[in-house]
Amino acid sequence: INENIITTMEIGGKKRKVQTASAVLCYSRMLFFQCYPTFQRFDCKVFLTDALRYFSGGAVRVMIDNTHVVLLHGTGREMVPVPEMAAFSERFGFQFVAHAIGNANRSARVERPFWFIENNFLAGRKFSSWEELNQQARGWCDKVNSTYKKHIRAVPRELFAVERLHLKAL
Repeated sequence: INENIITTMEIGGKKRKVQTASAVLCYSRMLFFQCYPTFQRFDCKVFLTDALRYFSGGAVRVMIDNTHVVLLHGTGREMVPVPEMAAFSERFGFQFVAHAIGNANRSARVERPFWFIENNFLAGRKFSSWEELNQQARGWCDKVNSTYKKHIRAVPRELFAVERLHLKAL
C-alpha cells in the first residue's frame, strides 16, 4: 500500500486537495485506489478494508512505504507499526512490512501506480462528490485490471485467478 499523490481536483465545484492511496498485488499487479481529503490512520483503515474487500482477501504481508500513518519508528526491517495499526493488521491476519529506504525494486512497485493514476485517471476530471470520485476510481480499476499489460505480458485479472487462491479470505 502507499499513500502519496497530493494533487488539486475539482470536487463539488470547488478546488480541493486530494490524497490518493493505492494497493497493488505483487503477482497479478491488480490495482486498487481511492482518494481522500486527508489520509490519517482512520482513512488508512477504511482504505485497507475496502482494498481487502475489492481483492476478496489479503496477503500475509502488506508492504508499505514507511508511511507515518502506520509507522511508529524504524524503517525497513526495523519498522515497528503504531499499536492501533498493528491491532488492525492482526484483526485481518496480515503483517505490515516496510521496504528499506532506497530499495528501488520495492519502491517502484509501490510508487509507479501513482504516475499511472495521476496521468490516466485524475488528469482533467471533475467530480460532484468524493463518493462519485471513488466510485469512478473503482470502475476505472476494474477496466485497467482487465486490460493486457505489456510489462507483465498478461491481464492482471487473469493472473489474479491464480493469486486469489493464496490470499487469506476475509
